[in-house]
Amino acid sequence: MRNLPYMIRQSIRGIRRHLGTSLFALAIMVFTIFLFDGAAAILLNLGNFVKEAKENVGITVFFKEGISDQEILELRDRINAEPQVRRIRYTSAEEAWENYKKVYFAGHEKLAEGFADDNPLANSASFEIFLEDMSDQKTFASYLEGIPGIRKVNVSNTVADTLQNAASLVRIGTLVILTVLVIVAVVLIANGIAVTISQRQEQIHIMRYMGATNGFIRGPFLIEGALIGLLGGLIPLLVTWLAYPPVVNGIRSRYVNLANIFAFLPRQKVFAVILPVSLVLSLGIGLAGSAFSMKKHLKV
Repeated sequence: MRNLPYMIRQSIRGIRRHLGTSLFALAIMVFTIFLFDGAAAILLNLGNFVKEAKENVGITVFFKEGISDQEILELRDRINAEPQVRRIRYTSAEEAWENYKKVYFAGHEKLAEGFADDNPLANSASFEIFLEDMSDQKTFASYLEGIPGIRKVNVSNTVADTLQNAASLVRIGTLVILTVLVIVAVVLIANGIAVTISQRQEQIHIMRYMGATNGFIRGPFLIEGALIGLLGGLIPLLVTWLAYPPVVNGIRSRYVNLANIFAFLPRQKVFAVILPVSLVLSLGIGLAGSAFSMKKHLKV
């Protein structure tokens, strides 16, 4: 530890002497980590959207005409006893009509008064059934269709499937691009440190003859790579932290319907995941570049 200040000074000198190469490596690092941060924020929100969709998209069941309230309650108890069922929401014909009026007669309530004694949705009482696992919907819908008293079964999982597919595409695309950029960043950092090593070969030989340990000689180069890596991680994290709220607010204002259905994750929750991962990734890239360069060019 007592040699650490010396190693840090030497690493900073190495960066300053080869500023162009260091800045280029830093730029690639910033772009790489920024891509990761942005993709991670998108994937975390898509994952949250899919989770909400799975929790809020259910199977809708309508009953045959003439079914009594007692029979509906018996059906509810029978279905609710199935292990796949998480919860059931019952909507009576009266509730269905009230909900319909709020949406389609908003501002024109007097038009609905003509139906005061004749509910046009008299046969629209329904169950909305939410399962523990959304992948069981089709199988469970087939089971429901065979129950006496049930007239129609609607299954709607398009939203969740679309979001799941989108999340998979973003994940695969990001992984491919990120892999290429990580390799480029490692190579650039390695090349920059290789130049530093070549220019300090005479000094390294002298240090070796004076009894300097391998760790003492390698230390400044490892720190140089780590500094470039950490700085390349902190800059995009700061940009992402500042940009996240306005980007989310812009999406909410532009796509109002989407914002009403799905809630975006708070910035703190997103950064609880990407902050440690980004710092570890950026530090790892910097150290990997240094280690690769030393293994190839530094004979100690």
